Amino acid sequence: MDPASLAQYSRGMLDRVRQRILDLTGAHSVGASVLIQPLWNGYGTLSRVHLEGGTHSSVIVKRIAIPDHLVHPRGFANTVSRDRKVRSYRVETHWYEHGNAHVPDAAPTPRCLGAFVEGGERFLVLEDLTTRGYDRVVARAQPAEIAAVLGWLAAFHAQHLYDKAEGLWPNGTYWHLQTRPDELAAIEGTRMHRFASLLDARLRCGAFPTVVHGDAKLANFLFSEDGRGVAAVDFQYVGRGAAMKDVAYFVGSCLNGPDCERQEGALLEAYFSALRAHLPAAVDAAALEAEWRSLYPVAWADFERFMMGWSPGHRKRTGYSDATSDRAIDAIGVELLGAARDACRAAGAFIMSNRHRPIEVASKGFESRASDVVTEIDIAAQVIIMERLQRTIDRYDLGVLAEEGTHDDSRLRKHAFWAVDPLDGTQCFIEGRSGFATSIALVSQQGDPVLGVVYDPVNDRMYEAVRGAGVTMNGEPLSVMQPQRRTSKTVWFADRSLTAHPNFEAHASNFEVRFVGGAVMNGIHVLTTPNSVYAKPPKAELGGCAIWDLAAVALMVEEHGGRVQTHEGQRLSMNRAETVYFNDAGFLMSSLDANARVVLARIHGSHGPSLQ
Repeated sequence: MDPASLAQYSRGMLDRVRQRILDLTGAHSVGASVLIQPLWNGYGTLSRVHLEGGTHSSVIVKRIAIPDHLVHPRGFANTVSRDRKVRSYRVETHWYEHGNAHVPDAAPTPRCLGAFVEGGERFLVLEDLTTRGYDRVVARAQPAEIAAVLGWLAAFHAQHLYDKAEGLWPNGTYWHLQTRPDELAAIEGTRMHRFASLLDARLRCGAFPTVVHGDAKLANFLFSEDGRGVAAVDFQYVGRGAAMKDVAYFVGSCLNGPDCERQEGALLEAYFSALRAHLPAAVDAAALEAEWRSLYPVAWADFERFMMGWSPGHRKRTGYSDATSDRAIDAIGVELLGAARDACRAAGAFIMSNRHRPIEVASKGFESRASDVVTEIDIAAQVIIMERLQRTIDRYDLGVLAEEGTHDDSRLRKHAFWAVDPLDGTQCFIEGRSGFATSIALVSQQGDPVLGVVYDPVNDRMYEAVRGAGVTMNGEPLSVMQPQRRTSKTVWFADRSLTAHPNFEAHASNFEVRFVGGAVMNGIHVLTTPNSVYAKPPKAELGGCAIWDLAAVALMVEEHGGRVQTHEGQRLSMNRAETVYFNDAGFLMSSLDANARVVLARIHGSHGPSLQ
């Protein structure tokens, strides 16, 4: 071992380690030992050990020693960091002992001579790649060296296409979303935070998964003297994943932002040209290449998400990485919003085509007539919607909460889910009047709507919203309502069930009560009516508005400057674990210029509950 490590060992332990190395290599004796570098953050050492006799003149010994006291250069010293690092060394050991033997000749790595544990520390004895001519580490890559690494990655990815990656990370790379909760929390409230799980899911759910190196930076490649031969080292984060994560990360490790932008096309062509030569004949190469090319900006955005939380001022955060991340997020937003829009329009067209024919009406078993009725049109419209959303469900690993039919727990298990109301305001539809609509929202597992679409088929109005981007109506921005002088009563858009409330007469004297339709259209009217609210007081009976009723319009009201809350003034979560209904909490949606505190005080007939 190296001199710095020798002092940490008893003579007996050192002798045992030396003997294990001799046993694994067949050498007669151990000669000089040279420290190559300490491992990250004091987790051990990497040394070159010279041998006498046997078939190896030298080997690389990786000594892994988990420190008792955690210190992190950026302040993330906690059990999450420690557990991630400990697991990374277990994965690396498994890789070298089992997976490494299957790499192709075109993607050389050091052969594993053995692994053992001594004195509570783990040792990996690896082939010294300098003995095969890979003896150069470069700080600034030349074009030939970049091409060589892209060729290595192409051969590696092709070899491991569809590999289940048993014993490795289920999602390779050291920045994978599930392993970086602290860094994600650090960017809460940003657009990147809202789309982080969608970026991750898009990378996880591709049709052509492979195994990724997981830390494919320039420093982890050793080059031959002419720069055309290359081998890879350091497989702590090897695992199943999207190939573009390796490619994007490597490119960012050796080129600045302007060069990344200028050379993007040529670099991708170099990679895919090499990949085509290695892909099995049975693979649909054209489909694979099309998908992987589309994932290149997504991979950039995925790493940018990590960097924003880990080191927002890092040199790798460039104008190019920002722009590429925006490109990826924009594309995902367009795809998901487009799917919801198409589904709403198709369902709306079907609903309107059946508006005036006799239909069968069934009961769901609720006391409220508005909540209780369901028709064959509701059910058929939902089928139309789900057919059009299915591709996004598969591509983004989404759950579903749809009004009609049975409800599973996917909204609680998945990172996000579609909340679908195929025909809100069914009673209005049955009676042949306006006030019904189709509503679709994408909601995060935490209960925050990410995007929403509402279609009013009677008036052919399509309302759309993406968190942080405002509301549009038929593609045109819906301007934020300016505060109005309260010269008249607050308008309360209400369900007809309010007429049965014991305080209805008092409400009618305090508010201008309007009955315009179902829950969705009531919320839509708040967008366009000054000094207005849509509210439902709490009640004991199960039913009333549910997540699928409110998710899309709640987002739109907030994006339009309004407020959405429970009757106690709390956040109205759109993914409640205990129930999908809001009868217990009640809710209030208010326009920008409506005073929520005053409104609730009038509804309660007192000073109202304490509002946060």
